Amino acid sequence: MASNIILYGPPGTGKTYATASHAVLLCDGALPGAGDQNAIRSRFEELRQAGRISFVTFHQSFGYEEFVEGLRPHVSDAGQVVYSVRPGVFKSACASALLRSPSSPGISGKPLRERKVFKMSLGASWSDEGTKVFDYCLKNSCILLGWGGDIDFSDCDTREAIERKLKQEAPDIEKPGSHLRFVDCFKREMKIGDLVMVSYGNSKFRGIAEVADDYEFAEDAPFHQMRRVRWLATSADGWSASDLYEKAVVMSTLYVLGADNINWETLQGIVGVPEPAQGAQQHVIIIDEINRANISKVFGELITLIEPDKRAGAPNAVTVRLPYSGEDFSVPSNLHIIGTMNTADRSIALLDTALRRRFDFVEVMPDPALLRGVEIEGVDLEQLLRALNERIEVLYDRDHTIGHAYFLGVTTLSDLEAVFRRKVLPLLQEYFFENWAKVRRVLSDRGDGDFIRRVIRPALAVDDDDGDQGEPTFVYSVNPATFPVQAYQRIYAG
Repeated sequence: MASNIILYGPPGTGKTYATASHAVLLCDGALPGAGDQNAIRSRFEELRQAGRISFVTFHQSFGYEEFVEGLRPHVSDAGQVVYSVRPGVFKSACASALLRSPSSPGISGKPLRERKVFKMSLGASWSDEGTKVFDYCLKNSCILLGWGGDIDFSDCDTREAIERKLKQEAPDIEKPGSHLRFVDCFKREMKIGDLVMVSYGNSKFRGIAEVADDYEFAEDAPFHQMRRVRWLATSADGWSASDLYEKAVVMSTLYVLGADNINWETLQGIVGVPEPAQGAQQHVIIIDEINRANISKVFGELITLIEPDKRAGAPNAVTVRLPYSGEDFSVPSNLHIIGTMNTADRSIALLDTALRRRFDFVEVMPDPALLRGVEIEGVDLEQLLRALNERIEVLYDRDHTIGHAYFLGVTTLSDLEAVFRRKVLPLLQEYFFENWAKVRRVLSDRGDGDFIRRVIRPALAVDDDDGDQGEPTFVYSVNPATFPVQAYQRIYAG
């Protein structure tokens, strides 16, 4: 069952940090290393590189076009600016989630280094056609070659036979040499067990597959030259080409990568990661600061599709036709959504009702107990944070308390002062709209003030008016001197 979760709470409570554990748990069903954070982060990175975890941060100008799909400009081969439909981060994550688990973990057969590895383009990555071809290949466990047109080369066992077929059935075809070279490579040089790395432009790879069968002619596919494959890994964001291959990746549709230039260890780490033994791979998309965007505008028709019982394969599955590409689209049931929401930015009460109904909300509040036993030159950090937040709750509300994460790295008094000057005081100024009297009450600051200095300015005379000159004014400023230890202790001493 798909999970839609939002972690919400005040700033500094570790919501984004906690998404790593949630994502790994959803993907693997358990946490590695008995919950050790280093092991969790390592596994998180492995899953991200394998294309099973995607990450995006919402902001005020984020829209449907970036999230689902939209028209994007690009420069064509002719040097002209043209527009084509490009998938957004969520649609790309859905495409990755459609990839089912391999029949067995990692590659099969002979060792990785004994295989020939091909670089291949499945249509232009920036074009609508390229997106459709790649999606088709994922769903149908194949790779497709556009060269060779609609000619069936099934009976061609030699390069000469392919050349004769081209001359007979397409005598006027443009670039006959290129058609011959790529078809020959695709049909004869590529063998079962070889690996294919699908490029994403010239700087990334977005899929790795193992060739599983001989050449066949595909009548109804977007391109007609087909090889069946077993997809080993895909990535919505793509893997850096320079991490996998030491030489520059060129535009050529299909060619063999030099074995001496392949980073075999990195490649092994991607294709050799064990997956669940059966069923679909679990995928996760993390949406940080989910409440900062216009939810209705960003999600569009996905508001309905993300419900667990409306996912593909569910009892009440719903399919919609996307407005830009015209494709039928549904959300796979193995894609989980994790969002984070800062309650100090916008109250949870203002969140889109439709979104609230479709997500489970998990509160992540400040945890002073994580600071237990930490004392800095007589300042008890647990008591300090607890008292600060109790005062904020009384003077404002619990959604604007201060997270424990700000204090986790504090080891000296100068560290503590830096946290107060750069984090705590600016937050309090924002929370109380520069009502310095309330800020001082939160800090239990008295007299002239150890944290916030208070100076009384006398009323100013206007011309020669002998009447009422008004009341004296309090002027506040942050104390430029070092904050004394007793100022921190006073916050929790009462």
